[in-house]
Amino acid sequence: MLIITNRNINLSNFQNGIGDQKAFGDSVNSKGPNEVRLATAVKINGKWNVELIKEPSKLTESNMPSRKEFSKVREKLTSEGKNCVFFVHGFNQSFEKNLEKSLALEQEHNVEVIAFSWPSNPGGFKTKEYRHAKRTARASVGALDSTLEKLGSYLKEPFNRKALEACDIKFSLMAYSLGNYLFQNYIVDSVYENETAIFDNVILCQADVDNKGHSDWVNLIESGKKVYITINENDWVLKWSDANFQKNRLGRTAKNLNSENAIYFDFTNGDNVGKTHGVFYKKTNNTVKQFFTKVLNGERGQDTPGMTYDARSNSYRF
Repeated sequence: MLIITNRNINLSNFQNGIGDQKAFGDSVNSKGPNEVRLATAVKINGKWNVELIKEPSKLTESNMPSRKEFSKVREKLTSEGKNCVFFVHGFNQSFEKNLEKSLALEQEHNVEVIAFSWPSNPGGFKTKEYRHAKRTARASVGALDSTLEKLGSYLKEPFNRKALEACDIKFSLMAYSLGNYLFQNYIVDSVYENETAIFDNVILCQADVDNKGHSDWVNLIESGKKVYITINENDWVLKWSDANFQKNRLGRTAKNLNSENAIYFDFTNGDNVGKTHGVFYKKTNNTVKQFFTKVLNGERGQDTPGMTYDARSNSYRF
């Protein structure tokens, strides 16, 4: 998988350009939160091999590492017949945890992941750490913007939409948990210029953001097809966030579902869903899995068997 990160680089972890799950740390890059580096990661015999992509001494439009790496991703997608997901993770995620969740996403839904990895695990007392992570999320908006801007420009070149359509490759974006706070701040920032239109589907999974007023920014999201929001009223992680910050979380609230731009899926009453936060990779039931497999592969979530639209709540439910 391709990793795009504004985390600090643990140079001592690398030997001949190869590191492991500790290759990147829990602080922002020493050059600042807008500094982005690329790496590739693969797990071989239970061990992570992380290769830091070298940067030329003088960067130009033609020799940018991201251009070359995105081209490699396209070739892999074409040869393997897979779709691609741009994944923005949540709170309390070390680089290793991010790798493992990204791998679970790939394996569970047969997609290729491009992981945007930001330092969301600063350490310390949980409530203080959470606030620190939110500050880092806001500071990471520039890094996310430059990443999506580059990806969008490459889609207009040899790595272009017509070529993708010819081989039927779909691109979707999923923001998970507190990753939605980063994404929200990006959408409302003046730097946002509809870059998300390159994605077929945009999925706001168990969003750790305020339910109140969410339609104001969700309505601004451009997508090729649909924007999906998932809900579990018993989500144990979002319950902690609710209790500590006294505001209903979007991913845990089945009311005020009023964005005209989003389609809501409420998994609360599904078999084995219980208090699950990680609904996209945890083993719950086949209906939930089918939903994520569909939307992450650029298809319609509304066609998921077992989910029915409820007009009163404006959501699909069991």
